[in-house]
Amino acid sequence: MFLAVAGCQTTTPPPLIPPFTPLPTPKPTPPPTPPKPLPPKAPKTTGKLEVPRLKEWRYIVIHHSGTDSGSAKKFDQFHRNVKHWDSLGYHFVIGNGHGSRDGEIEVGPRWVAQQHGAHTATSGNAYNNYGIGICMVGNFDAKAPTPAQMQAITDLVAYLQDRCKISNRNIKLHRDCKDTRCPGRKFTKEMLLARLPNRASEPSFWSRDSLLLNWLK
Repeated sequence: MFLAVAGCQTTTPPPLIPPFTPLPTPKPTPPPTPPKPLPPKAPKTTGKLEVPRLKEWRYIVIHHSGTDSGSAKKFDQFHRNVKHWDSLGYHFVIGNGHGSRDGEIEVGPRWVAQQHGAHTATSGNAYNNYGIGICMVGNFDAKAPTPAQMQAITDLVAYLQDRCKISNRNIKLHRDCKDTRCPGRKFTKEMLLARLPNRASEPSFWSRDSLLLNWLK
């Protein structure tokens, strides 16, 4: 004889497995921003280089004196007494050891006063009105600038580019602006550009007004 027992039976459900959730993909880490290059140091000069307020400058124009010797004082006398100008036509003079020290950067009164130059007369006079004139003593048709002069022009131009926001494009030799051989066949723009820091050619140095003036010329 069998006894059948019937009743409620309970079954334990299997444990719930949570749905698979993929881990978030980590965002790529951007490369570190390279540090900005330090501005060029002000070169050592004879005379006041730092001025409280800058005029609008767009160009740097480089000349040679065409003479074996000279100094800012000698050229100032010539410009006043012979050419009857109000002062030295250049903003800076770099000596070659004959009349002034080799590589000496002499600051002219036009830079101190932030006055237009009298060194590159052209139609419209843009290079005098907006150009910083630098004269290196020497005849660079006969011989190249001295190593000290090359170091001085490099340091001065790099400083002026940074201070006045002037691009490599707007560094001019006198012969780039008018029909002349100045500053001689033994000094080229490429000689200078090869020594300048790369930041000098960045587009951020090209002001809208400077580009517009070049386009209109």
